[in-house]
Amino acid sequence: MALVFLLYCCFSAAALAGLSPGLSPAVHVLSEEPRIELRPKFLREEEMAAIQKLAEEEMFKDLSDPETGSSASTEVAGGEEISTLNISDPDVDTEDALEWDVLQDVIHRSKAVLSTEPLTAFGAHVVRWEPWHRLSRLNRSGPLHLDARLHPERRHSVLLFLSGTGKAKDGATVFPCIETEDMEPKEVKRRQKLCSRALRHLQRAHEKLMALRAQGMELPPSKQYQFLEDHPELSGLPRELPDGTRPVNYLWLPSHDAVATDEALAPLSLRAEPLHALAEAMCRGKALGLKVASKRGDALFMDVMDTEGREVKADWRLWHAGCSPLEPDQRLTAQIFLETDTTNSSNLACCDSKGGTCAESCRSHKMTN
Repeated sequence: MALVFLLYCCFSAAALAGLSPGLSPAVHVLSEEPRIELRPKFLREEEMAAIQKLAEEEMFKDLSDPETGSSASTEVAGGEEISTLNISDPDVDTEDALEWDVLQDVIHRSKAVLSTEPLTAFGAHVVRWEPWHRLSRLNRSGPLHLDARLHPERRHSVLLFLSGTGKAKDGATVFPCIETEDMEPKEVKRRQKLCSRALRHLQRAHEKLMALRAQGMELPPSKQYQFLEDHPELSGLPRELPDGTRPVNYLWLPSHDAVATDEALAPLSLRAEPLHALAEAMCRGKALGLKVASKRGDALFMDVMDTEGREVKADWRLWHAGCSPLEPDQRLTAQIFLETDTTNSSNLACCDSKGGTCAESCRSHKMTN
């Protein structure tokens, strides 16, 4: 597992003190493999203002609303809202052409940082987090996930911080599976096992659903509807991609903790420790690990897939979750996904559709950080 060289949330103020205004500090490598790097002051004030303006005009939608967002978010911290900025949308307001050009320029600069291969991006997801109260019954952490969820074509993710001063109270992004220098060897091994098992748990659960679906597809059409009625769990399968495959939804919620630790529900090969609880503890400052606090203008560049071997695959080391800010301030982030293929991006290109199949497709793609 890669070793973290710098823990940004703990040194941001001191490390950046004394820099001249407008001078971009050096890149901070938080993990060599998988690659996670922080670029302070990546965004200019006018760029952040343009992105925020677009997000407001495109309108935020409540992630806890199953009609507009991820219904899974109802299990975790409340108050997250998302606004999808789609550059290719034919209904884009021409009065905001300057702001859209700014967003396009930010995407181009993000690609330039990762110039090893041709990459595409449809636009950005802007997420607004409501403040979290210390006495709240809700989790402070958002959904724990891999950015590879539902999107095997993703290769890199760029998380832009549009709020915060670099302090833990401003909200953060936590990586429970990245090794840090303050971890004991025993804890490193525990997390390796915990994180890799969570990945395998979801993969095997997905394989079982696909096998069950295959059984139903072999039935005569007259019996398939009853088969679906008898197996409602099949409705949880992700939508089919253009190539005919159905990607794994790498999303880990408190309910997964409960199932994966229950001896009666999960066989030994699928059993896992409570991973989401670890992310929640990190958000509350009660567990070690890589925690990057939000600081306005900074950008976090992350790998999405493990491309080291012959096979491109999801990387269990990249589990991460966002943490809500403390009262009274909101947290604001924008995320750009850089992909190797535009085929699947066509689904995201209609995320602001008013309804129908397009809107349904969009709901399965959204995720916060």
